[in-house]
Amino acid sequence: MHMPGHKRNSAGIPFLEELGAPYDITEIDGFDDLHNPTGVLAEAMHLAARLWNSEECFFLVNGSTCGILAAVAAASKACGNGKLIMARNCHKSVYNAAELNGLSPVYISPPAVEGFGFCGSISAKDIEEVVRNCPGTPVVITSPTYEGIISNIAEIAVVCHVYGSPLIVDEAHGAHLGLSPYFGGGAISAGADIVVHSLHKTLTGLTQTGLLHLNGGLICADDILRELSVYETSSPSYLLMSSIDGTRDLLESRGGELFKAWKKRLDRFDEAVSPLQNLKIPGHSDLFSCQKIEHSAGYLRRGIENPSVWGFDRSKIVISCEGTDTTGISLMGDLRTRFGIECEMAACEYVVAMTGILDSDENIIRLAKALRIIDGEVRKTAPRIPFTPAKIPPRRISPSEAQARNAKTISIKDSRGKISAEYVWAYPPGIPLLVPGEEITEEMIKSLIIQREAGVSLRSTSGGMPKTLRVLA
Repeated sequence: MHMPGHKRNSAGIPFLEELGAPYDITEIDGFDDLHNPTGVLAEAMHLAARLWNSEECFFLVNGSTCGILAAVAAASKACGNGKLIMARNCHKSVYNAAELNGLSPVYISPPAVEGFGFCGSISAKDIEEVVRNCPGTPVVITSPTYEGIISNIAEIAVVCHVYGSPLIVDEAHGAHLGLSPYFGGGAISAGADIVVHSLHKTLTGLTQTGLLHLNGGLICADDILRELSVYETSSPSYLLMSSIDGTRDLLESRGGELFKAWKKRLDRFDEAVSPLQNLKIPGHSDLFSCQKIEHSAGYLRRGIENPSVWGFDRSKIVISCEGTDTTGISLMGDLRTRFGIECEMAACEYVVAMTGILDSDENIIRLAKALRIIDGEVRKTAPRIPFTPAKIPPRRISPSEAQARNAKTISIKDSRGKISAEYVWAYPPGIPLLVPGEEITEEMIKSLIIQREAGVSLRSTSGGMPKTLRVLA
């Protein structure tokens, strides 16, 4: 005589049987309470903390988003100066956290990876230049990025702690880092205070599952619990939480063999795409200078000397068509329609294909074969300036103030010099290109139009993109 309404009586009802309704329970006696854990959930989170080597671990069933919101809220209240230092390439959840907590963002601009058009690593020097002027202010960065770029978290953590600032790392795409010798660069062992993981991106958690890890003494566990009770549902799914614990158990029991197989799969992929002449796959067919140069199958892999890349996560496959007669959008379309391969995202001049711990050899080789065919069909073009996002526009008023004022809708081409009343982002990956309160520059207009014409999925708060923008009246 308690929830859920289906009463776990799913026999003869196909959709309930297929979705696992017999295991869909609620917080009855013996099943613990996620927001006041003392039993099985407390033990499960303890085991997860032990595996990932964190001091405290909290289950997330509202995705990494609720972890980011809770982390920023707890850290900002502990600091109390009303500011948030954040990398400009953070996920929109960080921007939402700043807005919800009335924080004034202080941006750090990551360098571009020359020749490829995506963001590079944040350096400790970049952090220190900002944090010394507002010590104690929470710092948020993303590592690895959607494209697999890793920052030197160990050095950044030292700098943050010298100035008394807690370091929050959005490691949603890197829950696998640091769990094996094949995938390094994890933020927990590097000294970050809060690390947020998604378990469905590269590991085996069901979609919407994640972890929040807490280390050090700058942020109190009770403060995290309080904020999670605000941002996370009060009726957590035991199916989702079971998949979190199941992922932990799988990694403990079979992680060694699974990570080794994953690494070998990627090695075979690298060898299979080594003959590419037109498409480039940084970190795979062409290694970054931060990666070890290896001899394999009688050839020496070419290195990409790029000081803006400190580390790279091999699980990401970035297929660059810069310098060819095709685009990232067209390339992703070809892979889908001709070869039955659905990739993660496409930007103007590259495609991101994600691998995971349970990928198959067949999938990886199928992608490599498709890329070799396409590589033979595309043609090089005359050298041109690679597309890079526009510079951060000048901020005229705060995001909260901009969204509270009267606004009107106009076309993108007529928006020069206006103040944006909404967020604009490409999805995926959900990183804001334009923030409420920022002036819309000519460079920003050109950037949005280029992306629109290339077929990038541009979205905005009001839903008017890619044609119109909301600006202050």
